[in-house]
Amino acid sequence: MKDLPAVVHRLQGPEDAREGYCCMTEVPTPWPKALCHCQDWLAINLGHYVEGYHLQLKASSVVGHLYFAPAERALIPYKVESKVGVMYCEWVHQRYQKQGFGRLLFDTFLEDMEEWGAKGILLEATDIEGQMHMDHYLSRGFTVVLENGHQKLLYRPINQTEIKVEALKPQIHPRSGLPVEILVLSGYLCPFEVATLILLPGVAREFGNQVVLRQVALTPETLQDYGAAQGIFINGRPCLTGAESEEAIRRVIIEEIESG
Repeated sequence: MKDLPAVVHRLQGPEDAREGYCCMTEVPTPWPKALCHCQDWLAINLGHYVEGYHLQLKASSVVGHLYFAPAERALIPYKVESKVGVMYCEWVHQRYQKQGFGRLLFDTFLEDMEEWGAKGILLEATDIEGQMHMDHYLSRGFTVVLENGHQKLLYRPINQTEIKVEALKPQIHPRSGLPVEILVLSGYLCPFEVATLILLPGVAREFGNQVVLRQVALTPETLQDYGAAQGIFINGRPCLTGAESEEAIRRVIIEEIESG
């Protein structure tokens, strides 16, 4: 793999963040504002709530990324012991998949975790194709430690076979009635989700005092307050997942108003 025409470099500063989220650059992204928003978040929080690597073709563009944080600073809805690396997201352009580039990216991360003395690596995968599918990581030595619907929390040991990890208790409870409360939790940002977040305030304003919008930037403290790391909750229920149109957002709000 050392002969692959690519290099992996650790993100060092805001200038690296400007090439972040290469998953949105395979084709012209339908959410350019969301992409810029996420790159700004990466630049501001790099070295604190997020760290990472970019896979770059020699003398060319970034075609892969891996973003993570130490457990002590990771924005995830779990209580995890210290000295664990928490992966947020990994991606390699489809054109370069199954050619060893993904392995090069992950192995660089793994070597750094070993040098750091990490107990292991934790990540939240899914059983949904195209969304950090668990099978991809089971083949790398990860095992499932917790499950919640489509979400699968996986662990790969390095220096410790098992770790203590537990899901935070959700503190957001369903309600009914008016005004409809929309709660937005934004932590580690994904352009897919942010595309909806950008449209949401404008749509919510159409309903006047029938709708109250609260936007919360996630920190370790607010993670404890809400027991969730991301999401759009309408009267306490997760109703929007990402990339919805204005009309789809409007429809969900109308349904909630009418049911109340």
